[in-house]
Amino acid sequence: VTAGRLTSALSDEEVRWRETVAKLENDLFTIPGDVLVASAFIAYLGAFTIDYRRRLSQEWIKECKKLNIPSGQNFDFITCLGDPYEMREWNIYGLPRDDVSMENGIIATQSSRWPLMIDPQEQANRWVRNMEKDNKLIITKMNDPTLVRILENAITLGTPVLLEEVEESLDPSINPVLAKSFYTQGTRVMMRFGENDVEYHENFKLYMTSKLSNPHYLPEVCIQVTLINFLVSMSGLEDQLLA
Repeated sequence: VTAGRLTSALSDEEVRWRETVAKLENDLFTIPGDVLVASAFIAYLGAFTIDYRRRLSQEWIKECKKLNIPSGQNFDFITCLGDPYEMREWNIYGLPRDDVSMENGIIATQSSRWPLMIDPQEQANRWVRNMEKDNKLIITKMNDPTLVRILENAITLGTPVLLEEVEESLDPSINPVLAKSFYTQGTRVMMRFGENDVEYHENFKLYMTSKLSNPHYLPEVCIQVTLINFLVSMSGLEDQLLA
């Protein structure tokens, strides 16, 4: 009797499980195109508004179809690369819940280059401060005369660094950090930084924020960092209020 009740109670679950299996099989088939577009999204679209991001990602999906690369009909960057648990933590740390902010968070944490965030409303700044607080975040500015020493220590100890109020140019002294110029010495990963060779700790992170609302970065800056646009637009503000 108990088994019969359990079977009856789970009948609806069977339908849901079948639908879930079918969706997972379809997602598995479309992985090549979706991951390709998501990678391009991280590499190129962080500096743009949500409308341009949507339009260009749809163009890329169309090109995938033309080239017979399996991809989903409705590409969703957040669904593709977002971790729901991690994103909920970001919200707790102060990152707004709207789609643009979630996309920016994914780009900032998954890009291979260090993020430079256009952040006149300081939303990204607060998020990074809260997120890395327990990791002994070091907060400094580009014009700090001890910047090189701060970075050397942070690289060795694996401490995150937040560079605030970045202008339209970057100090050439931090180029090795931006370029991630690693080399191995025995079993250790080293970096030539300034006049010193420092051991590179895998937990080191670098975040940069700018209060400029419409900065014009030269190409040599753009290829060294991942530009991310946290500027709040009218549509973005509506999404934040609705979220």
